[in-house]
Amino acid sequence: LTPLRGQVYVAGRDVTREGPVRRARAGVLLAPEGRGIFPALTIEENLTLHLPDKHAREAVYERFAGLAARRNVTAGALSGGEQQLLALAPLLQEPPGVLIADEPSLGLAPRIVEDVFRLLTELRDAGTGLLLVEEKATEILGVADTVAYLDRGRVSWCGPRAEVQADRLTEAYLGLAASGPGTAQDAAEEGAVRP
Repeated sequence: LTPLRGQVYVAGRDVTREGPVRRARAGVLLAPEGRGIFPALTIEENLTLHLPDKHAREAVYERFAGLAARRNVTAGALSGGEQQLLALAPLLQEPPGVLIADEPSLGLAPRIVEDVFRLLTELRDAGTGLLLVEEKATEILGVADTVAYLDRGRVSWCGPRAEVQADRLTEAYLGLAASGPGTAQDAAEEGAVRP
């Protein structure tokens, strides 16, 4: 989409008007909702597309033994969690400058969700800037530095992770207005919650 206003900078460079290919070359990677794999290709073929170097692929297999044991299986035959790990695992070998991930835990079993968020934390710690859109609010707080709540496509609150309060989280996530002292409603009246 063409931006209506503002600028997008990656590593100090204005990429607002650049297309997706130039942004990708600048180090911006999109992990779309869903899996981002080629289901008709094997695990090995999917990894080879991202990691032509055999040593890099072997490092992925050492880390994710479940993928290693099934490297000749088509990716479409994997569980949703295995597909998500296949999509994200190469990033540990060649971390992007910025990863934009839309619902990385969508439809995954709780154990796999832990693996996905552990992987995202490793990427963050390796210096990758993360922009995550996620419905699992509790898990995202373990990764995020800054949190923004969206209400019908608009930011209803944005601030540091340390300032996230349980009632604000409930209100943003469930659309419920909390009441009583120190609630999101009080904060909004005091101007602490920015529309």
